[in-house]
Amino acid sequence: MYIPHRWNCVATHRSVVVAVVVLIMRGGRWRRQLVGPGLAYVIWHNFLCTETWPCRKMSENLEIVRARLNRPLTYAEKILYSHLDDPHGQDIERGVSYLKLRPDRVACQDATAQMAILQFMSAGLPKVATPSTVHCDHLIEAQIGGDKDLARAESINKEVYDFLSSACAKYGLGFWRPGSGIIHQILLENYAFPGGLLIGTDSHTPNGGGLGMAAIGVGGADAVDVMAGLPWELKAPKVIGVKLTGELSGWTAPKDIILKLAGILTVKGGTGAIVEYHGPGVDSLSSTGMGTICNMGAEIGATTSVFPFNESMHKYLSATKRAHIGDFARTYSKELKADEGAEYDQLIEINLSELEPHINGPFTPDLATPLSKWKETVKKEGWPAELKVGLIGSCTNSSYEDMSRSASIARDALNHGVKSKSVYTVTPGSEQIRATIARDGQLATFEEFGGIVLANACGPCIGQWDRRDVKKGEANSIMSSYNRNFTGRNDANPATHAFVTSPDLVTAFSVAGTLDFNPLTDPVKDKDGKEFFLSPPTGAGLPEKGYDPGRDTYQAPPENAVSVEVKVSPTSDRLQVLSPFQPWDGKDATDLPILIKCRGKTTTDHISMAGPWLKYRGHLDNISNNMLIGAINDENGQANNVRNALTGEYGAVPDTARDYKAKGIKWVVVGDWNYGEGSSREHAALEPRHLGGLAIIVRSFARIHETNLKKQGMLPLTFSNPEDYDKINPDDKVDLLCTELAVGKPMTLRVKPKNGPAWEAKLSHTFNEGQIEWFKNGSALNTMAKKAAEAKN
Repeated sequence: MYIPHRWNCVATHRSVVVAVVVLIMRGGRWRRQLVGPGLAYVIWHNFLCTETWPCRKMSENLEIVRARLNRPLTYAEKILYSHLDDPHGQDIERGVSYLKLRPDRVACQDATAQMAILQFMSAGLPKVATPSTVHCDHLIEAQIGGDKDLARAESINKEVYDFLSSACAKYGLGFWRPGSGIIHQILLENYAFPGGLLIGTDSHTPNGGGLGMAAIGVGGADAVDVMAGLPWELKAPKVIGVKLTGELSGWTAPKDIILKLAGILTVKGGTGAIVEYHGPGVDSLSSTGMGTICNMGAEIGATTSVFPFNESMHKYLSATKRAHIGDFARTYSKELKADEGAEYDQLIEINLSELEPHINGPFTPDLATPLSKWKETVKKEGWPAELKVGLIGSCTNSSYEDMSRSASIARDALNHGVKSKSVYTVTPGSEQIRATIARDGQLATFEEFGGIVLANACGPCIGQWDRRDVKKGEANSIMSSYNRNFTGRNDANPATHAFVTSPDLVTAFSVAGTLDFNPLTDPVKDKDGKEFFLSPPTGAGLPEKGYDPGRDTYQAPPENAVSVEVKVSPTSDRLQVLSPFQPWDGKDATDLPILIKCRGKTTTDHISMAGPWLKYRGHLDNISNNMLIGAINDENGQANNVRNALTGEYGAVPDTARDYKAKGIKWVVVGDWNYGEGSSREHAALEPRHLGGLAIIVRSFARIHETNLKKQGMLPLTFSNPEDYDKINPDDKVDLLCTELAVGKPMTLRVKPKNGPAWEAKLSHTFNEGQIEWFKNGSALNTMAKKAAEAKN
């Protein structure tokens, strides 16, 4: 019997039988076979439920936790607690306890996979202990069109792709080659299942919540822990309940739910919490629509977002050839939703029947404007009215439903003899989506409409866009169905006003070519100059003829990888073998310079830019040349221009840090609210550590970035009194009393101004005992290696 790496076993909870697909030898060939409940139980109990197979343990865990807590559980809690490493002894308190969990899967995109695999290699383990995959989606630059851009990327990134392919084969990971599609769409199509727990090295991993899975974005070091067979640590999230009532109609789309919620909660309102949707309105949504909502939950800082199992999920599982999973989930659906009477830490209600279409932005995804107020807001704010580019697709909105609805609007315009007035781009989320919409005609409609079909990859959404229609610094407006719109995010132009909305509205506004438009109230002109109103979008949630898988882009790990070699050239400028960080010297740190006091929003895009820098994701020293070059220096209001405390001269942030490091001087960064918001980008933590940083001291942190800093042996600290941020001057020196680091106790920061008396500030932190060991040993990876060495002795 062989359980394929690509297929899933599903365990629901509380004495629930699992669904098992096995390969049975018949006629000399392996054939896939779904076994019935009786045989499934026998296989499950006698063959599969070993220490390395999670099914029985998941069910048993939940029984233990139920008995301990003796209260109704939310669905999010059911998923997490069923994956506990120690359900008997684990402290469980929302927002307080650190849970040690055993995820079912790990997924890495190519930009983050390089560093994750380099770290895994340094651990010296022969194979991954948890099913894992790598997805090549981030390194393909949008320039001309799909096939040509893909070919160009394969040539430019050959060294990296060869490294990832060989490393996956060597260490037992599945490898999705360039052109496969975006990681989150691939996960939804192949791996996500109700009740499961997945971690992914990308902040939009929560897309899997569209199939009832707790899919959580993490840094590469977290992924390495789980790939190595260690439990994964997560601060027990609070649970925000979002009750949906009513039903969507007309121009309102699933995207509008999360756009509305982002306006309510802001970019940090979901920090430390899982957003759990429930209520009768859930049943009116498609599975991919729910994925869209969960995907963009990252924009409110949420740990992840989940929907309870419903018939839409069953339909999607059936359409993607996983009906067996849907059947068992349907049978045991009682456990794939919140218990009656379960309590939420916060409850928000949204009536879908009253919900308006929304457009969010510019420069932040939580600036939400309902369509009825859109035109007046554009005028009031003075945003550039001409819509230069409309972009649909991405991991957030590239489902068959999204493409069908957008194509219906484009077809309506074409039937009136008009095409897109704006540049219009289409990014299919996966090869399966591309092949299916090519077969069913939507792709041809987009091309007739004037659309440019890009590669099945992230492209402009993450800054991989060779945009040439405007000059850098030229104010202009673009509208996308993406998830993020931070300054310079899409095209590296800080003057680009990027707005996020549904693909329906992107398409409608592209027909109009202006922001001064509302498709509900404003007509457009046909080829003869006569006015007509665009019809509301229509489109099938799932393809009537089923999905066309398209080209085979998956590389399974070989049975025997002994002969596989993973080579990293010592002269490469793309890949660099890692060296361990030095452990803490056991002393307080004195007379530290402040490398930069960051003013205002400092996202991971500011700390470690993407775009052209993506090519260095596997080379820590080279990519460190982008460290904090986008952050605004509070001293002078400029980016990448800080004073060197030793020479008094101004220079680039990385150059100044390197000068300090060369002279053996540690430094700190001071930052504002929600520091590290945005991507799961581990490099934003690795770079300061590599260039000699000791601590990042801010008003507050985004969750993933705080964890990433801890993993690399940095000190992420917050001002106990947030007003102390205002009292610190960029040219102050500071002492950091590291010897005070202890669980639940503040540390002391002694500030020594250039002119004036010294003063002290208290710094809070969230370190637990295990994380303090990371700091002492120099990193989490060092701690892992130390324990492995101790075990051998």
